[in-house]
Amino acid sequence: MGSKVLIVDDEKLMRISLESQLRKEGYDVKSVDNASDGLKIVKSEKCEVVVTDLRLSGMSGMDFLKEIKKHNQDTVVVIMTAYGTLESAVSAIKEGAYDYIAKPFSTDELIIKLQRALHHKNTDAEVNRLRREIQAEFEFCNIIGNSEAMKKVIETVKSVSDRDTTVLIRGESGTGKEKIAGAIHYHSSRRTGPFIRVSCAALNREILESELFGHERGAFTGAVKTRRGRFELADGGSIFLDDVDDIPLDMQVKLLRVLQERTFERVGGEETLCADVRIIGATKKDLLEHVKNGYFREDLYYRLNVVPITIPPLRERKEDLSLLINYFLKKYVSQYEDALPVVSQEVINILLAYNWPGNVRELENVIEHAVAFSKSKGISIETLPEYLRKVDIHTDLLSMDLSDKQMINLQDALTEVEKKLLQWAHQKTNGNQVKMAEILGIPRTTLRNRLIRLQLFEKTLL
Repeated sequence: MGSKVLIVDDEKLMRISLESQLRKEGYDVKSVDNASDGLKIVKSEKCEVVVTDLRLSGMSGMDFLKEIKKHNQDTVVVIMTAYGTLESAVSAIKEGAYDYIAKPFSTDELIIKLQRALHHKNTDAEVNRLRREIQAEFEFCNIIGNSEAMKKVIETVKSVSDRDTTVLIRGESGTGKEKIAGAIHYHSSRRTGPFIRVSCAALNREILESELFGHERGAFTGAVKTRRGRFELADGGSIFLDDVDDIPLDMQVKLLRVLQERTFERVGGEETLCADVRIIGATKKDLLEHVKNGYFREDLYYRLNVVPITIPPLRERKEDLSLLINYFLKKYVSQYEDALPVVSQEVINILLAYNWPGNVRELENVIEHAVAFSKSKGISIETLPEYLRKVDIHTDLLSMDLSDKQMINLQDALTEVEKKLLQWAHQKTNGNQVKMAEILGIPRTTLRNRLIRLQLFEKTLL
């Protein structure tokens, strides 16, 4: 059965003729002679397209259009009338009509408009579906972490999202800087606008300038046509500049101008263009150190660093490991599985002992690998990548007696192991927090937060 079309026209001959012709073309057609009956059908059945006359007895075609759009914005409406004036066409389209056709017209002409209308509807539906999928990826529930550092990150993102403030995200590779940038955009008033991402490290100087600002035809060898840059494409939305520290010094001047004045010129162009865009930068390096060494402009640094967000590396928030493991297990375990696989204590010890240079991205890859090689319902050491099997987990320190257990709570196990590590460090350093933080490889503030959370060593030496 083809697409469902409703025809509303009080001219009986026209209505019957259109219904007959459209059925021959494979459409599922209904027709009525007034808007009131048409509205009942629209509300009770799923009509993809409504073709209605503009002049009807009782409710007018324009009022009918408004009522259709109140009920369902996705219904495509084509207005037909013998009184085809520019004013009525503009009014109909302003009220949400897809197209306008003036009588007399051929059936072929109407069929072409219907085909275009349905293609437009399907395209819109696909775009909206993809937009919903992308937005879902950047929901706050997908920013995983219950550590104090991650709570602070999430609070800052929530506070700053709905403002046009420039944000600079700092963090090592794999910590999730792009996910944070996406969360900022998709929770802002610009969420329906574009979210354009640029990796400044992946492009050489010539390509980067053209990518950011566009170029005019003939601006350089190979510039065979005018090309819009990322700032133009991001108009009305946000642009995410990853590895902003890799932008060359001379190009930093142009970026500073965009931040200050929201204007720029294409490469080889003279016309000044405006950019209604929010800028979100990201770096894995110490930009202030770059400023001191002359690699980054000081004025640009302060323009970018209006709201800094620092994402901690995974090794400094291992209390989030259990949440992240479960999150990735749910992501990669087949939808046909009855339950998530059980993670063995040996695997937990390894994941806790490992330093995670690749951060959350590396952990995701490890869990995906483990799920792929898990033939049973358990995640064991044999399912881990080979390099992780060699990690020294200090079994004398972390060993647990699990002989009488049939199952184990992952969070409880991680908490127990964390306590053992802190007790080990406390014993090694005679309770000196500075030395404890040093041998555990974490900042002193992170250590203090963990000691307070676990209520350990209240009289620890400073």
